[in-house]
Amino acid sequence: MTENIHYDNTSTDINKFSLHDSRAVFASFENEKLIFRFEDGIYYADYSDDWPNTGKAEVEFTIDLARGITVYQFVESDKQMIRKEIDLKLLIDRINSREWELEFLYRYDGYKEILYKCWIWENEGPQTFECELWISTKADTVFRWDDPVD
Repeated sequence: MTENIHYDNTSTDINKFSLHDSRAVFASFENEKLIFRFEDGIYYADYSDDWPNTGKAEVEFTIDLARGITVYQFVESDKQMIRKEIDLKLLIDRINSREWELEFLYRYDGYKEILYKCWIWENEGPQTFECELWISTKADTVFRWDDPVD
């Protein structure tokens, strides 16, 4: 069960936020909610131009279960990059065990769907893998964060 954490601020104004260069160190999926937590924060436009620039943060997506969540990892095979679907539970388990960190790069919005281009950082390798995170949403993305520590 996901622990409820209190944050100083909450917003659904997607135009004020970016997860670019932010690394998720915790993830959960329950009760149609996909949550990522960021110890080093995320980017909020009303603060400085630094990336990330908030205190600790989390982002919550309400999932459309009819279309769900798909995670693709790009791996090399016979000198070619192939896209391989990986289980969301595996991604969450690896993030929560600190074997992986999920670094968000770019966000693309579609109709009730979000695509994040990401890197998976493998802590033991260290290796990196490009990945895509397709999230089918049915509500606003909720950003929660603490004010930056000066």
